[in-house]
Amino acid sequence: MKVYIIKASTKHSLFKEYKGFMAAPPQSIYSAAAVTPKDVDLKITDETSEGSANLREKADLVAIFMSTPDAYRGYELGDHFRKQGIPVVFGGLHASFVSEEVLEHADAVMKGEEDLLWPSVLRDLRAGQLQKIYKNAEPPSMVNMERYPHEAINMQAYDGMGSVMVSRGCRFKCTYCTVHKFFPTFRRRPVGEVIDEIRASGLEYLELHADNLIADRDYAMELFQALKPLNVKWMAEATLNLAQYDDILEAAAEAGLFYLLVGIETPSQAALKACGKNFIKVDKAKENVRKLHEYQIAVDSAMLFGFDEHTPDIFKETLDFVDEIELDSCAAAIVTPFPGTALFEQMEREGRLLTRDWSKYDCSNAVFEPKNMTARELEEGADWYHRKYNGWIRAAKRKSARIRNIGPENAMYF
Repeated sequence: MKVYIIKASTKHSLFKEYKGFMAAPPQSIYSAAAVTPKDVDLKITDETSEGSANLREKADLVAIFMSTPDAYRGYELGDHFRKQGIPVVFGGLHASFVSEEVLEHADAVMKGEEDLLWPSVLRDLRAGQLQKIYKNAEPPSMVNMERYPHEAINMQAYDGMGSVMVSRGCRFKCTYCTVHKFFPTFRRRPVGEVIDEIRASGLEYLELHADNLIADRDYAMELFQALKPLNVKWMAEATLNLAQYDDILEAAAEAGLFYLLVGIETPSQAALKACGKNFIKVDKAKENVRKLHEYQIAVDSAMLFGFDEHTPDIFKETLDFVDEIELDSCAAAIVTPFPGTALFEQMEREGRLLTRDWSKYDCSNAVFEPKNMTARELEEGADWYHRKYNGWIRAAKRKSARIRNIGPENAMYF
């Protein structure tokens, strides 16, 4: 059996540029690859980092994963291969939340984590009994997980940055976030299994894949202590609160943490409280970033615009805030109610959704009516922030600050 797995991506968009900048091997396609039987002839294309899929690929099955703003590219691929007589299955976030729509372009849909679903799809295909919907009865265990097929990953596409799964899910329930909707429980992978995979992979630079690496602080400390002898450098996603735990911060730095993605989101504490993220304290952000810089850890975040608590003043307020706390990188994004989120349900219930054109759900378009400004004002304000933040004077100041704060070696990643 020959199988072709594709991570679909539109050719040109700010969303793709951001994903490409942050790129490490994506969980969706490589989790499926990890549980693919050895007798299957498998080919993988990540369109975000590797370029377009091969439309002439001959296969017995095509599996397509995509985010919401890439949905139409995924549908295009699905329609193309089905016209060639090749069965198509979709998986991932978008397919899980709008399954009926996706089925118009597919023979089957996997709803949720594919670790158990994908082998079932392959077995049913062999037996000629492919089902329309595959759904987990319960979340898959993270004990004895199959390792990513690192030897089959085109590491050049990710600038040598690998990825190893650590945990899934998040204990927080932010209204705009898909994580706790897609991963219904918070689960950790045994530390020993994480370490064994890193050793076997030979990776020197990697992402420790977790939606919040310090959600369980005891687990995080055990992991960091086990990582230290490996002499690897790694990046991760965690709350900025990491900086408030001196023992964990020191252990993380000694274990090789050099780049941290944090969700500060906005300088508006009222907006953070309303969306379920009041655990982030705006007045502590500058000190927390400073403490991370003491260990030469780069801090990356994004500022979100369009919360109901925002007025047109938020754009300059945010720019001043970002300048003050000296983030090493900070993208601008418009709050986007992705399907499956509580925010989407709210906007739909209140009649505030302006479009269901998924290509506009790319965090650069206002797809709902804001409360205290117009949609046009929101888009123009986010664009103003983007231009001011990326102006040459600020860019030069940030470059100088990064060298001062995190050292020339880590500054080279920007």
